[in-house]
Amino acid sequence: MSLIRPIFLFLVCLVSAVRPLPAQTPDGHVAVEKNGFALVKPQAWSSPAQASVLKFTAYTDRSARGTPGAGYFVFRLSNQMERQIPVAQIVKVVPQPEVPKNISTQAECDLIKKAIGDFRSLAKSLPASQDLCMEMIKPLDEAVAKFESGEIKIDGVWKTKREVANQEVSSYETKLKQEFYAKNPALFELESNVYYIQLLELAKDDAALSARLTALKAEHQRLRAREESAAIVNKLNDPALSPNEAGLLIKRLKSLPNPDSVIRSLINQVQLAETIDLQINEVRALMEAQFAPPQDFEKTPVLSPEARNAAQKLAQSFEEFKSSAPPAAIKVPVDTLTAVILIHEKLPSIASSLQSKDYLAANTALAALVEPSGKIGPHTRELLVGFQTLTTTKVASFTKLRDEAAALQKEGKSKPALAKYKEALAIMPSSQVSAEISRISQPEPQKKK
Repeated sequence: MSLIRPIFLFLVCLVSAVRPLPAQTPDGHVAVEKNGFALVKPQAWSSPAQASVLKFTAYTDRSARGTPGAGYFVFRLSNQMERQIPVAQIVKVVPQPEVPKNISTQAECDLIKKAIGDFRSLAKSLPASQDLCMEMIKPLDEAVAKFESGEIKIDGVWKTKREVANQEVSSYETKLKQEFYAKNPALFELESNVYYIQLLELAKDDAALSARLTALKAEHQRLRAREESAAIVNKLNDPALSPNEAGLLIKRLKSLPNPDSVIRSLINQVQLAETIDLQINEVRALMEAQFAPPQDFEKTPVLSPEARNAAQKLAQSFEEFKSSAPPAAIKVPVDTLTAVILIHEKLPSIASSLQSKDYLAANTALAALVEPSGKIGPHTRELLVGFQTLTTTKVASFTKLRDEAAALQKEGKSKPALAKYKEALAIMPSSQVSAEISRISQPEPQKKK
């Protein structure tokens, strides 16, 4: 036979927090100080239908753990005598369930109904327990009836739901007003206040309360807007303000009702900064898509019309943003923005230099763009680094040939020098090299006889 355990444990657990802890015997077994009854068979092999009822005032479970049917229960009777019964003879141990001190939700009532149902099933299956089961059910039935009639139980006292609701409203309103007027309205968070939230829920069925809450919210907004707007403006002018702090202030700024001209101007600056962020992302995406591999360094790098238009709009927005003199805390990603504008402005001249093979001018311009291009993205930087490498190589080859030509020229080797100069000029135009070629190419004057 399986090890016996008391039934209705879920209801026992429900009330355990409000009753004394069970006593512990010297050998470590816990005595459960609860009235109840046990169904006991005459012999271990007897049928459960032959069980008789044993009423008790407490019991101790001394069953053997891990060995089904072994051990025994000790029951304390009404005359304070104890009776020891082997586990194998016990059909059920049924402690008296306690009616919870708090029954305010349908879920709590449903737990009691389940206990009642279990008792009825037990009484039906074991007729010997019927009278005692009905006795135990009675206080549970009464609790269910009271709840379903519209009452709720709070700390052991039954009250009507309307009475409880009125008390809650009065208590919450008092606490809310105390907190509201005890603090600076500009710092009071009405919407997240626990009492305000609870009152909003209660106001769904109370028109008068709803009207009072609406009036309180309007008063809160008026006081908050008046005092908070000036504080936000001052804080946003602090250059040491962190981005997170600035973000929170801006979020609050946008939520203020009836903004004045100063607040509207600040909101416009914030919106312009947000627009600039979007424009930067748009230009970066266009550039990265255009310059994605494979990259052809035989073609001059030219921005697409879409990228140029987007960059021009970004530059205009930035000029407008700067001219509005925003507070220090309203910022835009200047490094990335500057990189976009630099590439937009300098790339055409670099392309022109590459087309005319003026690699020195292109290399000088590219040197100023390579580092900022990393703010755009890896493809843009890779392209500019590639052209920087190309122009550096071209300038190095040109310089080497020019210097070799000059050395040959000093040695009086005009023809080899001329050939070197022409090789250098084929790489990159140079007025100095062209002049040397012209000078070497002129026929030497004939000597007079």
